[in-house]
Amino acid sequence: MSDPVPVSPPPAADQASKFEDFVDIFVSPAKVFARRAAASPALPFVIVSALLIVLYFVNRNVLASIMDAEISRQMEAAMKKNPNVNADQLAASKAMGLKFAAFGAIVFVPISLLLLGVAAWIVGRVLGGKLAYGTALLIASFAWMPRVIEAILISVQGLLLDTSRMTSHFQLQLGPARLLDPATAPMWQLSLLGRVDLITLWVTVLLAIGLVYAGKVPRSKVVLAGVLMWVIGSLPAFWQALRG
Repeated sequence: MSDPVPVSPPPAADQASKFEDFVDIFVSPAKVFARRAAASPALPFVIVSALLIVLYFVNRNVLASIMDAEISRQMEAAMKKNPNVNADQLAASKAMGLKFAAFGAIVFVPISLLLLGVAAWIVGRVLGGKLAYGTALLIASFAWMPRVIEAILISVQGLLLDTSRMTSHFQLQLGPARLLDPATAPMWQLSLLGRVDLITLWVTVLLAIGLVYAGKVPRSKVVLAGVLMWVIGSLPAFWQALRG
């Protein structure tokens, strides 16, 4: 009588805590998306939004002069297009823009994540994935964790560099747009080159991985998923280029 063949035990489920996800997303993103594919997006959405909003206020002094310069540049462009606008009106608009910048940051972050979730859901479904909007929002939220690193790097640059001489937020990026002169480079060019900075590409890679491991998009389409997500994010720059 032959000895029974030993049966291998099933692989142990990944027991990582939910807060470990926010570390693992940098080193093992596929594992994070796979184990949280059916989870609620609420926790990553809230945590990532809160971190980015808090870091915006931490960086407010670093960004103040840059925001002032960008608004001034926009006002000058408005005066050239509409000579009837006087300096007092522009000054009032500038003051209002700076005043609402903080409120805008609080609203912009969660709304951007919600819209990114919509884009991820559309791309995932088009590429044959099986995901609900909640899963797409979870993917978007985790994929934005490099934005937290970006905000921390802005703080570091504020300590090490004279950011008061910077006149564009693109000069804080880790990409080719940092090297352009915002006074002479067209906005569409800055925006488009701003899409090839290190952080944006990192986010794009995480979105593609998330669509495969959580959104059930075929692995053969991972590169296409990343390309489509990058293109969707670049549409405002493309639109500016067409108008210019």
